[in-house]
Amino acid sequence: MNPDRPWTLAAPSCVLPAGIAENCAFLAQKFDEIGLAFFETEACLAYTATDLPPGLAQLPVGWHIHLPLDLPWAEGVDRVAEAVLRLGDRAAHVAPRWFVLHPPREPGVLAELMHKLEAGGLPPAQVLVENIAGRDLARHWPVIEAAGLGVCLDLGHMLVHGQQEFLDLPGLAARTRMVHLNAPDPHKPSRHASLSVLDRAGRALCRRLLDTLAPGGVVMLELFSEDALFDSLRVLDALSASEAGKMEARA
Repeated sequence: MNPDRPWTLAAPSCVLPAGIAENCAFLAQKFDEIGLAFFETEACLAYTATDLPPGLAQLPVGWHIHLPLDLPWAEGVDRVAEAVLRLGDRAAHVAPRWFVLHPPREPGVLAELMHKLEAGGLPPAQVLVENIAGRDLARHWPVIEAAGLGVCLDLGHMLVHGQQEFLDLPGLAARTRMVHLNAPDPHKPSRHASLSVLDRAGRALCRRLLDTLAPGGVVMLELFSEDALFDSLRVLDALSASEAGKMEARA
């Protein structure tokens, strides 16, 4: 770990071709925080102490949850809220501080979900709405502000969907708790590739996201293989060193 980084460095719990426990034990040697990748609702609700052993709580890292990509929105907000709260219970022993959410299409549905989660004991301030497609973050912005939600900015999504204007949303920096760093795969943009494939414009946008993130926020290298993860870490450290050198030169 680099003590000079002004933010918490995180990795997802699915980098090695192994179980969650093995991944977390490996990542805890090199990262400050681990994002539990709860990507499939039913599969993750079926997790037991074998999948999420009590010993995870002894690892010297912080934790957050990436909520499933297939939350059952079609079954109603009550069902989604139940799933989110049950997943939080599955990981309660590691005390996750953030819950990253791919939002529903309609802002009213997001507002209703936040009321139900808060009633179930999950404060809205712990929920981070991620930009995923189209104009989603801008459409949800009134609800995000009213409910006191946080934001997770995803670099790859921003590049694929042309969402750079989101950085002009009023008060964005104050709500940005996390950034997801990955590059769109040149052959299949929906896949996450190493930051090393970013062009000059992509690296400049990456730098803007890091500047938007407040000190102490989370930088999540959202890569799902060991090679891509550590290749991206080298790029991130080079970007950070370059920016630090420019600041020193200006001083």
